[in-house]
Amino acid sequence: MGHALPFFLLTLSLSLSPFARAQEDPVVAQVGPEHITKSQFELRFGLFAKSALRQLGLPDSEETRALLAQYRAPYLEALAEERALLLLARRQGFWPLPDSVEAQVAELVKAFPEEEALRKALEGAGVPDLATYRTLLAEAMALEALEAHYRMELKVSPAALKALWLLSPEYRHPALYCARHILVPTLEAAKEVLARLAKGEAFAQVAKEVSQDPGSKEAGGDLGCEPEGTYIPAFEKALLALKPGEVSPPLGTEFGFHVILLERLVPPGRYPLEEVAEELAQGVKDKAWERLVKFLIRPYPITLFPERL
Repeated sequence: MGHALPFFLLTLSLSLSPFARAQEDPVVAQVGPEHITKSQFELRFGLFAKSALRQLGLPDSEETRALLAQYRAPYLEALAEERALLLLARRQGFWPLPDSVEAQVAELVKAFPEEEALRKALEGAGVPDLATYRTLLAEAMALEALEAHYRMELKVSPAALKALWLLSPEYRHPALYCARHILVPTLEAAKEVLARLAKGEAFAQVAKEVSQDPGSKEAGGDLGCEPEGTYIPAFEKALLALKPGEVSPPLGTEFGFHVILLERLVPPGRYPLEEVAEELAQGVKDKAWERLVKFLIRPYPITLFPERL
């Protein structure tokens, strides 16, 4: 006799298997005709967690992951909205062609001549295998194409930009001190800098030659235009004591010896519209896109089950 299960046991096994699978991988969100399971959520939340911890400069551990637990429910909502956008992207023809996806997959594979190295790289990024990467890539390409299409339609008039600029307090500034400095290791070196400046050498040129501040050396010691409270107290005290065009005597700090030039003082006011227009327009478009998303996904009702996470 073979080892086949008795008919009633086979029937029972088949009838219970969907329930068992549902118990193991419950649905955590229903999006139109599709659903998101807990395992699908965990994959995406894992990618989010790795990225967030990397940006925060924290190690990826159980303890640090626990810090992100409060974001699980909000992330589920965002993931469900993304799934709705994917449904829309497929319906409207924004899904990438298989060849374009495979071309990018091939680029990745080519970067890792050894299969084991590729596997470890994917694993380190939180992606279990190449098939999952391919799926995530296709989805990302579809969302990018969809968003690019609709963002092209979002326009901000010059009049609206100017009104927002005038009404937005974040584009106002206090007095700004536009300065340069030269950092050298000794008092003697600082005195040599002052002697060169007294002979008429340009401050920026001397800074490029001798300054040991890597952040400003190549820019001729340029520190930009910053408000009071930007620098360490000793440096700021010396800077605020200067008049536009004046150079400070040598100033010693824990970094070395500074020679400071106050180039000009910008009175309190607004940052010029032309300097902030792009940032301002981008902010307006971002908010408009968020509202548009809510409208676009209305045909795909979303039901969330955060208690199953």
